[in-house]
Amino acid sequence: MDENYTKDQRLFLETLDGSVEGTFHSIDPGHNKITLKKLVIHPSGRRLDGMYHYYRNEVLKIRVLEPCSYTGVNKENEAAGEWNLMRKPKTNVHSNKAIGKVTNTDVVMNIKPAYGSNRQDSGSRNENFTVEKYDELIKAAQHSVVIDRIADVYKKAMENINKEPVVGVHVEGARFGRRSKVSLLTIATPSQVFIFDIQTLGELGFKNGLRELLESKKVEKVIHNCRLVSDCLYHKHNVTLNHIFDTQVADITVTKQNCKEYPRCVRSLSECLSFYLHLPDSIIPKVQVRAGYIAMDSAKWMKRPLLIEHQAIVSKSSVFLVELRKKLYEEMMKPFHQAVNVFCNVVKNAEDFEASEHQANDKLVPMELLSLYDQHKENHK
Repeated sequence: MDENYTKDQRLFLETLDGSVEGTFHSIDPGHNKITLKKLVIHPSGRRLDGMYHYYRNEVLKIRVLEPCSYTGVNKENEAAGEWNLMRKPKTNVHSNKAIGKVTNTDVVMNIKPAYGSNRQDSGSRNENFTVEKYDELIKAAQHSVVIDRIADVYKKAMENINKEPVVGVHVEGARFGRRSKVSLLTIATPSQVFIFDIQTLGELGFKNGLRELLESKKVEKVIHNCRLVSDCLYHKHNVTLNHIFDTQVADITVTKQNCKEYPRCVRSLSECLSFYLHLPDSIIPKVQVRAGYIAMDSAKWMKRPLLIEHQAIVSKSSVFLVELRKKLYEEMMKPFHQAVNVFCNVVKNAEDFEASEHQANDKLVPMELLSLYDQHKENHK
């Protein structure tokens, strides 16, 4: 806590007990205690009034959300996405703490995730993920609509979703594949998140539009790891997924391109969001599932009314998927664009005699392109 902060500046704190967002009020002369007001607790979004003190030994990380003065908390979560980090050594957070107290802040975000023994830093951070885009996605996640009956809101939701070329889809309750019982099916458009309560809707939810959407070849559905989701929807609800962009498959593809070998392990959605979009760790949605308690933890999603925390998790999980797809698509297309660039310039920039040789050997792959591929191989040995 050695940085100098401006009064009314908006800060994001990761602590041993969780994550909070608040307006800076003061810091003691020794920089050992920071005081915030107008708090927002993450990931629930709960708001607290009054002054709250945080001490150096419990603060893991501070992020500056707004470089200028803060005009008041009258918008839905004014967190920004361009972070100025103040780092300090972290104490270990024990995994046996109560659920809700740990937000995985014991992992420094810029450290390469554990991702299989042969996995390298296979992609680049998203330099173009702007504050405006972050705010837009957070706003969409916070304005989610829970749909638990076939009525006008269901029909309007289906109309809005079917107008989009690409949507994010998150299914909660498919962890056991065909032996699962779907709890929630969440679909995110650029401006709205729709949470379909399948436990309450039952088969009517699929018969009145969801099945047609999920099988449609017109709307691309972005899903992270569609294996068990596909198995569950097919065997339990007679739904055959179509036109899917799987971000886990895309990540594997990018790794293969860059490392020249497939990774031994797949990356989770939270790991991909951190790695490619560089989102703050405590903003990233995570479903807590303890080893040996999978059935028990999964059963919590079947409880009604739906918990605010669960609603926040599925909303963010779906809304960030489309942006993740864009980044992964860019990464997958890099070799193609590099090859096209070679084709555009190989003859144009050549001397006259070389240009004539290219014209005579038009059926051959240009040596410049082969050299580019050889260079890539050499760089990854």
